[in-house]
Amino acid sequence: MLYDVNDVAIAGARKLTQLDFVANNVANSSTPGFKSEHLYYAMKGRAAQENSLVDLGQTATTIDFSQGTLNRTGNKFDLAIEGGGFFTIQTKNGIAYTRNGNFILNKNNELITPAGDYVLGEAGKIVISGESVGIDADGSIQVDGSAVGKLKIAAFSNPGDVNRSASGQYVDGGKVGPKKADNYHVASGYLEMSNVNAVKEMVDMMDIQRTFETYQKIILTMSDFDKISTNRIGKLI
Repeated sequence: MLYDVNDVAIAGARKLTQLDFVANNVANSSTPGFKSEHLYYAMKGRAAQENSLVDLGQTATTIDFSQGTLNRTGNKFDLAIEGGGFFTIQTKNGIAYTRNGNFILNKNNELITPAGDYVLGEAGKIVISGESVGIDADGSIQVDGSAVGKLKIAAFSNPGDVNRSASGQYVDGGKVGPKKADNYHVASGYLEMSNVNAVKEMVDMMDIQRTFETYQKIILTMSDFDKISTNRIGKLI
């Protein structure tokens, strides 16, 4: 298989895009509830058999939704989900979902994210006004002995179709099929840590960088060959 400079340049650009995903994972290795995301290039047909540098298939991003470890904080409004499910959030742009349970109360005693988005219960916004607050494993909230709501914990029928927003939350692009979660446990006073394996991501980052450097050297070598060929042809003429 013979390559030209464009083939190698395309392959190099793909590696840079993969590097962006890995770098984002590393940057969020300490972000509560963050799930690692990777980019893959699917080869097909003859290109796959011949190990072509040119992507003739499709790109695919995958999010690893595996459970992160739980870290005890002691803050009753820090919530973690064990098992499947996502907290439902009302943002300015619509409904979003998150595993980051770092919540606080605003001046109206409404449960919100640090960014000001509302944490939704099954009946809407959650208002917590009182002294004694308890949050059960199923997400039910009691204040001074009275029930004030239940966290709306959602699951996805098609988790592979979820989109990650710029803020790190997840949104439904129309194919996710959000539904009520039925296999979860809410832990009050805990935060779920990122599931990013920092060591693995750093190894992947170095591997991608080395591959990109190899492509750069190939381009330089091919450019030198072109110059040599041009000079020889000029001499012959």
